[in-house]
Amino acid sequence: MSLARRVRDKLRGPGFHLVRRAVLLGRGLLFLGRRYRCPCCGWSLRSFTGPWSILASNPDGYCPRCNAKARHRRLWLFLEERTGLLSADATRLLEVAPWWAMSRRLMGAPNVSFVGLDLQRTGPHVTVVGDATRIPLQSGSVDATLCIHTLEHIEDDRAAMGELHRVLRPGGWAVVSVPLDLDAPTFEDPSITDPEERLRSFGERGHVRAYGLDIRDRLEAAGFSVQLDRAADVPGEVRARFGLRVDENIFFCRKATGG
Repeated sequence: MSLARRVRDKLRGPGFHLVRRAVLLGRGLLFLGRRYRCPCCGWSLRSFTGPWSILASNPDGYCPRCNAKARHRRLWLFLEERTGLLSADATRLLEVAPWWAMSRRLMGAPNVSFVGLDLQRTGPHVTVVGDATRIPLQSGSVDATLCIHTLEHIEDDRAAMGELHRVLRPGGWAVVSVPLDLDAPTFEDPSITDPEERLRSFGERGHVRAYGLDIRDRLEAAGFSVQLDRAADVPGEVRARFGLRVDENIFFCRKATGG
């Protein structure tokens, strides 16, 4: 565990989230403007920024107000446009490894019953502690699931995909995204365990594979019907306005009504 991670974990306590909210509000005010907008929190911005930067600008970085990444802004727009989640009837939604910027907004949605699954309880947005390969929920007990940049960290990703399918009700849907190379097959090698070698081979120290388009075959083997929503198809003016990246592709997966 890194020193930064150890310090962060020690600082987490009853007042941690209140302090974080205050810091983000102050940073949001510093970045107030009209050029960009974050769909996750609705803030109007002069720029996006680095993860905890105060002044540095980044056109597709973090939202200074809520700390949403480009992938979360892309996801939020997708949820609004393709799923109707926020205007649907009562929906029980599972998010695997929830990101605070997303989950806090989902938890506040009046029609959403939010379930946040993670390996440890890091805040109020984690409501269930458990492993994605053995989700501690009943079969068919949720209406929708989100799994965003998580499968690349899981050694038995097929088991996790199977669990996402199992806990969904028949006709339910899942949104899955991973770092994706559209021009190469999935590369994985279980013998690569050194973090630096994983960085060289898979792009990050915590990744255990680099996905190609054949991830679709794995999702279909788990029982899903799968559609790929390509980031390159998002209009350029939308990407510019919301600080989106051209490599944040989304797999929209459905469980059969009789599944």
